Amino acid sequence: MDVYFFRKFKEEKGFTLVELLVIIIVLAVLMGLSVRTFTFITDRARETATEAEMGNITKALQIYVAVTDTYPAEGDFPDALQVAGIMERPPKMDKWENLYQYSSIAGIFYTLESYGMDETDGGDDDIVFTNGIMVEDGAFPN
Repeated sequence: MDVYFFRKFKEEKGFTLVELLVIIIVLAVLMGLSVRTFTFITDRARETATEAEMGNITKALQIYVAVTDTYPAEGDFPDALQVAGIMERPPKMDKWENLYQYSSIAGIFYTLESYGMDETDGGDDDIVFTNGIMVEDGAFPN
């Protein structure tokens, strides 16, 4: 009995090719799902951080207009906030590393925009503030 048991055990070690292929397929599917989930979570985090940062910029712009009675000119943004002592280092880029788009009409109205994750103007992923109010909130619901 002892000789048969050890010989049988010795012959059955290792995996078959089919078993290895099944394991590789399962791992590939799990990796595909985790990459999609990671990308989704990363984009959502960038959008949330950009919205919060733009909210801070709009508050600084409200303080700026209270002090100077006008919004900064297009060419002066965001440096005017730093020069006025309102923001120490006003951000120039969103979390996708695209420049914020700022426009001002006669110093009375302004629009601050991030093109979002697709990095192009238009579409449903843009984040837009007009005179302190978020009018477009990006691709993900808040």
